[in-house]
Amino acid sequence: MPISTAAPCIPEKTIVFLKTHKTGSSTLTSILQRYGYLRNLTFAVPEKSHVISRGYFMKAQVGSGKFDMLVNHVRFNKPEMQKVMKPGAKYITILRDPRTQLESVLGYFLLFKSMNLREADGFAKFVSNPYYYYNKCSSSFANYLRNPNLYDLGLQPNQQKNKTLVNLFIQRISRDFDLVLINEYYNESLLLLKKLLCLSFEDILYIPKGIRSDKRRYTISNNARESINRWCWADALLYAHFNKTFWERVRDYGPRFQDDLRYFERKLKDTILNCTIANKTHDDIKHRGSDYIMNPNGDNSCSLLMKSDSKFTGIIRARQTKKTKKKKIKNTT
Repeated sequence: MPISTAAPCIPEKTIVFLKTHKTGSSTLTSILQRYGYLRNLTFAVPEKSHVISRGYFMKAQVGSGKFDMLVNHVRFNKPEMQKVMKPGAKYITILRDPRTQLESVLGYFLLFKSMNLREADGFAKFVSNPYYYYNKCSSSFANYLRNPNLYDLGLQPNQQKNKTLVNLFIQRISRDFDLVLINEYYNESLLLLKKLLCLSFEDILYIPKGIRSDKRRYTISNNARESINRWCWADALLYAHFNKTFWERVRDYGPRFQDDLRYFERKLKDTILNCTIANKTHDDIKHRGSDYIMNPNGDNSCSLLMKSDSKFTGIIRARQTKKTKKKKIKNTT
């Protein structure tokens, strides 16, 4: 195990994770849920579902009181989030290269159907003329077909067309968030998260969630990449900015970074080996997502590692509801 030379720190217990679409955010949500669940922290969760809202976050969308953690899907609205969070919250999010994110969005949400495209060549057709097909999309997920990261972060589609507004918004996000992770460097990102929140290596272990099935993937040609770069130019600016600051944070981590990364990845490999059945996954009913199958000999820690963000949300909601009921009974006796 790497020898840490860092000064002792106190683990953070007040965290907002802005969950972006198709960025590996479900896995990260489950990491944070496991961390909070094991420490009996309180979560801002909706009354039903695992999605708070597809719109801007509003205080009324979650229960009353102040919470330790907010990690479920919602569009960013910091003033409203501050109303429900305990003081001193750390704000984090994750981005993905728009050239691969768009392909994932279209395949996972089956958006080819809402544009009357065939599944086999739906992605290639869309990127060949995105302006035309975007206007034909009848799905409620249409906003994720262009600059999905900026949309989740709160910038409206009509504002995404103005380069000055986009650059000002990127600067605002830089001030609002304590850390922006990068999907393409997932394990490196988790080391930065570990440092920011003063976590242990065990806290950031994971088993990937919401992996898109191989049956919903498309080949991305060089022409497609160039087309997406033009179409999602605003998200490309956002990604380039935070990709740069990401590597600055890696440099600030210090000389132990590569040693810590190797150690962490060995632990990850062992975890997946111990907790899952080798090379076996299970597709959901629509073949959108594919998940690992748990090793029947896995222990309780494996069971927690296997839980999806949606299942964790249900468990957390049930525990908090039970506590609220007990508190009400106590106050009336």
